[in-house]
Amino acid sequence: MVSHGVRAARPAVPALNEAMAPAHEFESDEVRQQLNRILLSPAFHNSKRYAAVLRFIVEQTLMGLGDQLKERTIGIEVFGRRPDYDTATDHAVRSAVAEVRKRLAQYYLHGSQGELRIEILPGCYMPQFRRAEEVSNLAPFPLPTATMRAKRDEVQVWPGTKWGRKWIFVAVTVAACALGCGAFLTVRAVDRAHDPLEAFWRPIISSHAPILLCVGNVEGGEASPPANAGLPSQLLLGDFQNSPRSTVNKYDAFTTARFAALLEAHGRDFRLASQSDATFTDLQTGPAILVGLLNNNWSERLMPKLRFTVVQPAPGKYVIRDNQNPSNNAWTVDYSSPYLDLSKDYALVLRMVDPKTEQTVLIDAGITVFGTSAAGNFLTNRREMRKLASIAPPGWEKKNIELVFSTDVIKGQSGPASIVAAQFW
Repeated sequence: MVSHGVRAARPAVPALNEAMAPAHEFESDEVRQQLNRILLSPAFHNSKRYAAVLRFIVEQTLMGLGDQLKERTIGIEVFGRRPDYDTATDHAVRSAVAEVRKRLAQYYLHGSQGELRIEILPGCYMPQFRRAEEVSNLAPFPLPTATMRAKRDEVQVWPGTKWGRKWIFVAVTVAACALGCGAFLTVRAVDRAHDPLEAFWRPIISSHAPILLCVGNVEGGEASPPANAGLPSQLLLGDFQNSPRSTVNKYDAFTTARFAALLEAHGRDFRLASQSDATFTDLQTGPAILVGLLNNNWSERLMPKLRFTVVQPAPGKYVIRDNQNPSNNAWTVDYSSPYLDLSKDYALVLRMVDPKTEQTVLIDAGITVFGTSAAGNFLTNRREMRKLASIAPPGWEKKNIELVFSTDVIKGQSGPASIVAAQFW
């Protein structure tokens, strides 16, 4: 009822069964609500592969990018294919979209009349959104006859037929508005519960304790950092400002700002500290987000105990080592190479309960700051996080997670991060 009221106020209303381009926010929300209903249905609930395809193409269309949906785009973004993969021999996208088309037909076939329709026409990857057709097999509501009017007039709901009809109308309207609001809030709650971004961050943002946001600094990258040595009381202001203890790389600062913005958006309190200022007691009092690896000693503390670790096989060379496949040295960065020659960087992301502090800790740890930055962008981007959900096992939201990311670096700028290895336990 509320929906029809809002739509009636617009100058142009789509006809029944007319293809709809969701240009308005209200229409986009309506499409997303319908998408969530479909993804929760038996036709899609148990298939992350087909659900990921449908969600991707619908979201792209809602963002105005539907005309750019190509087989290669879907292959890269949803299935993780390389940009130069051969679409002539790899039929994954075509097969998946055909299956999605079939499952949509099954969904609307089994009692979903009256709902907004999401359709994918043959030979096309951009979905169409249509208003449902009126149910044609229902008999028309009978017009009141003279006999019916006479019988109706014999019944008095309240004294005075005119006021009785008004109160009935008010009661029905209020009830319909309440039901509409309840349905909207229910759909929004379901959407939020199944949002991969929210699911990944829930163990941290659901804590009532303040969150520690700890960033690496230059002092953390020194070969032999002083053990808990504070700054001299007579240190000059200029020396303090330029000291290794106070200096943070700009890319780590940007990443820390992204995490801070996400916490702010969820109304969470947090404390910002450098790795030199943070103490073990700080890590015991609540969840912690650690930014940086080789420049953050708190991140390095946890790494040796995990499947994926960082080792230094030679001076200046650092490798993310898979302890289940130790001969793999593909994830390597050489610090002795020229800055602008770096073309690849790698990052470890860890979300787990620290056994020593018994608090949830999230680590964003690139071999260099470019990997840290790329992983930070991934972890705060709702669309990117759907890629994690597409490869994760059931119940991943409550598991410990360790991820290895790869990113291309071009002239000192990192590109999007891609997951190259993962472990859930």
